[in-house]
Amino acid sequence: MKTRDQIRAEKASAAVMSLKPELVDEYAAELREFPAMVVHNGIGPTLAFLKARSGPVRNALYDHLSAWLGETDYADKRDLLALVVAQPAARLMRAQEEALVFAAWLRRFAEARDVKPRKS
Repeated sequence: MKTRDQIRAEKASAAVMSLKPELVDEYAAELREFPAMVVHNGIGPTLAFLKARSGPVRNALYDHLSAWLGETDYADKRDLLALVVAQPAARLMRAQEEALVFAAWLRRFAEARDVKPRKS
């Protein structure tokens, strides 16, 4: 039986591997900023920002978070933004914590995948 953290890692690895190689560097950069955005603004405004300022990288991040949170009990599988308006505050906070933990796994795998060869 796998731990919750092992399942997160497995899903995050698959999500990062699904990215086009040319997007990985920008994806990793977006993930470095994501925790601060969530802490300062909350999960709702951060998700709305990702959705509103869409592009390939932000769309991928939103989709990856949506897919993961949709597998939990914290969010609706169909609409992650519904989480913001439909859930009690305690459940929203737990979803925010889960999003931050999952984003940390995404960042680790993105940074590992983005390693550039050193010039000798």
